[in-house]
Amino acid sequence: MKLNPKNKKPLKKNKSNVYKRILVLLIILFLFKEIIIYKPILNFIRTEKIVGEIINNKNSLRRGQFTGAFVYSYQFVYKNKIYTNKSDNEKFKVGEKLIVECNETFPFINRIYKSRFTD
Repeated sequence: MKLNPKNKKPLKKNKSNVYKRILVLLIILFLFKEIIIYKPILNFIRTEKIVGEIINNKNSLRRGQFTGAFVYSYQFVYKNKIYTNKSDNEKFKVGEKLIVECNETFPFINRIYKSRFTD
């Protein structure tokens, strides 16, 4: 078995630590992708603003199965394709128009830019 010259531990054990660290990093990226990946893309890379609409698609909030709290989804059309995402406010009404900001290259990365709550 080969030994690591610095700390005299087997190289195989060091490899397993590297894999564990990579796995933890990937899990963190997955859990916080909105903050780590999506927001910087929308803040620093060119975006386009499009008119969207609140649709009758309910998304339960945290503990929504007990409290009945939910938010509606919104949808918009970009380059003849329909994209849908959750809204961020419980007070939206179905059919309400809003402005959606989306990335030109990756339109599935989007957010509400302007609505009656941001005026």
